[in-house]
Amino acid sequence: MDTKSRSIKPVLTFLAFVLSISLLLYSAAAWLFLATNTSSSVRVNLVDAFRTDYQETATFRSMISGDLYSLLSYAADEQAFYSVPMAESDLNLLYRVEKNGVLLASNSNADLSSPDGLPEGYNFLLTFNRGTASIWKDGEELDVYGDGVYRGTEWGWDVPGYEVGRTSAKSLYTGIAVYLAAVEHPVDYSVGYGPYGVVRDMATVRTFLIWLLLVPPVAGAALLIWYILWRRYKRRADQAIAWFTGHIWLEIKLVLLLPLAWLWICSVVACLNLFIQSNYNGLFWCLALLPALWWTYFYLNDLRYNFGQLRTHSFCAACMRLFRRKELSWPVQQRMDRRTVLQFALSLPFVLIVALRIPYLYDRYFFYSIWPLVLALLCLIGIALVAGQIRLMGRNRRTTADMDKLLTHIQTAGAGQPTGALALPVDSDLREAAISLAHMEDGLRTALSEQMKSERTKIELIANVSHDLKTPLTSIVSYVELLQQEEGLPEHVQDYIRILAEKSQRLQTMVRDVFEVSKAAAGNLSVAVEPLDYAKLLRQTMADMNEEIEAASASLRSRLPEEPVWIEADGDRLYRVFQNLIGNALKYALDGSRIYLDLTVEDGRAIAALRNISRDELPQDVDLTERFVRGDASRTDGGSGLGLSIARTFTEACGGSFLLRTEADLFTVQVSFPLTDKRRQAELPAE
Repeated sequence: MDTKSRSIKPVLTFLAFVLSISLLLYSAAAWLFLATNTSSSVRVNLVDAFRTDYQETATFRSMISGDLYSLLSYAADEQAFYSVPMAESDLNLLYRVEKNGVLLASNSNADLSSPDGLPEGYNFLLTFNRGTASIWKDGEELDVYGDGVYRGTEWGWDVPGYEVGRTSAKSLYTGIAVYLAAVEHPVDYSVGYGPYGVVRDMATVRTFLIWLLLVPPVAGAALLIWYILWRRYKRRADQAIAWFTGHIWLEIKLVLLLPLAWLWICSVVACLNLFIQSNYNGLFWCLALLPALWWTYFYLNDLRYNFGQLRTHSFCAACMRLFRRKELSWPVQQRMDRRTVLQFALSLPFVLIVALRIPYLYDRYFFYSIWPLVLALLCLIGIALVAGQIRLMGRNRRTTADMDKLLTHIQTAGAGQPTGALALPVDSDLREAAISLAHMEDGLRTALSEQMKSERTKIELIANVSHDLKTPLTSIVSYVELLQQEEGLPEHVQDYIRILAEKSQRLQTMVRDVFEVSKAAAGNLSVAVEPLDYAKLLRQTMADMNEEIEAASASLRSRLPEEPVWIEADGDRLYRVFQNLIGNALKYALDGSRIYLDLTVEDGRAIAALRNISRDELPQDVDLTERFVRGDASRTDGGSGLGLSIARTFTEACGGSFLLRTEADLFTVQVSFPLTDKRRQAELPAE
């Protein structure tokens, strides 16, 4: 669960970052648009949506004005007597129409001529009689005409009778009286558009504005706080996105820059058009500004993490690498020849274009005396250039052939195979290089012969000295043992004898190690390879070294399989290998740490791995398996520096693989052998 939460946090943090920035930018644009919008109708409608009294809104005034003109037209047109313009069942709005004192239409028997006669629940009354309108609301008469100038339903009432700004044929409404009463709290009668429709539209617009103008900035601020608290996880999300975009070819990224630039241009122009001219048609392209922004963010994030790899993740670069790999499989001569041919082919289009233009020039300027000579000169120059190119190609081919011979000679000499003198023609470009190479080979052979002679002499000297030291050293060890058996010797003499015994034993071990390394270097190390149980050998080695393991400050942990693991090796030599490795680990491991010895089977090989933490700092770039090389040159523990060298030499002599790795203070050795189907005779089942 903890791993899952760690993996989901970068995703949530990045989503919070994107959504917060998007919502805040959108909110800023929306509020800026409202603040800079010059349309008064937009501002009035937004304010009206949050009014508590629907009768104070411009929408209600527009509805009442429309109903008034509909009833006036109905009364003025004698042909409209058969179609009442308003729903009679909508009791949110009561009406009464009279003409010359005759009732034409009504949906209520109430007295609508004065506010005192309004039914209960109705608080608005509009009367039109004798060419003027009067309005009462909550028992108070409103100023309908003001200064006599009509300014629209946003600021006043649209009724006949204004002196300026609203003209109407008063003669058409002579003798007509209209009475309209509106309820204070409309109910839904599910008929047409009336007061309830105004209230419903106000609620819809109010909800829309809340979700459009208020919720986005609040949600954006909350998500921004969330992102700030978790911002440390965003880097992982950016790296994951960069890993994905890094696998997209550079050519695709460059092509996608064109629609991105087009999207930016359209978005910026639309935003300017929307804010300056209040043009709602550009609103869609303004919303496209956010995709353009995040598209650009992905580009910048890709440049941040993948800038140095843009050329490598390219289709053209991939094709070039593929061609290069294919080219490297060709011989050098073939490579050089094809490059020369390619160079010649690339120059041909220019020559062909010039050649195709010659007939046109000849026809046009034939009658001018100088042009035929110019054309002939151009043809001769072109032929000379092509001939020179072909001649150079031939010479380059001979040079590449000589280079191929020279490289083959170098590869043969590098492989240690005998090579004769490389004979190149006298006029060859590489003759001097071949002569220098021959001199270099002679010098290397002489130096190698001298080095091998010196190495053989050194090995023979070490082997002889080691062999000559064995006899006197054996006598010393024997006499020291006899002295240890003497009784009655003073205590300080016994200490001297004990020190002599330790030093003579260590000297005997060093002489034996040097002698065996010398034999291995000379190729005289005897190895008796036979099938053996790898796990059993490791257990036996640890059992024989139990006293050393118990006395060591580090503890040894082994994980060995219960079933046999059969390999082919010399048991005595391999026993010595792990005796050296385990002893080395016990001696130099960090105090209180653990040493791990594992035996696993992978891909047909048995791998024994020994790992420990070194007490001292391990040297870097030093081969610890070389002879007389120690991990710490300042050690005074008496080690000879041959333990790992003997382990590697014996392992390779038995046909195994020896791998040593150091990482900081971690010391790891792997000794692996191929598995075998052979078994010891004693292990085979009886027939």
